[in-house]
Amino acid sequence: MVELTGDDLNYFSAFERITGVIPIDFISTEFGMYYLVSKPDLGKAIGKNGANIQRLKVVLKRKVVVIGDNKDIEDFVRGFFSNVEIVSVELREAPGQKVLFLTIAEKDRGIAIGKSGERIKAAKEFMKKKFGAEIKLQTRRTEI
Repeated sequence: MVELTGDDLNYFSAFERITGVIPIDFISTEFGMYYLVSKPDLGKAIGKNGANIQRLKVVLKRKVVVIGDNKDIEDFVRGFFSNVEIVSVELREAPGQKVLFLTIAEKDRGIAIGKSGERIKAAKEFMKKKFGAEIKLQTRRTEI
């Protein structure tokens, strides 16, 4: 059972109040908030021209990222890293263990990792909570 703190409840209610969407889950990092919403509510949560995201940034005083939920592990990861060039996604399973290897273009490594590693940490946390899987990030040089 997940226990929510007072701050957690404030983050949830601020998101719902501003976007009109109830988040499925969220992860708080030092620099940002990562909200998971149902895929049909993604556009509404973001708002026209990102207006809701901008309002949330002001209220929460942090970067805000909204991710559409997906039951398929590969689609979920592709959505989470939608602004990164993904070369390949490979899921390896062994008894009691799932590891997803995400290979990205070397030029996008910094974007995928995020400031102080926050984006990859959030991805790892969502993967563990949602799919019981680990995620390993690999880079590959791409020819120009």
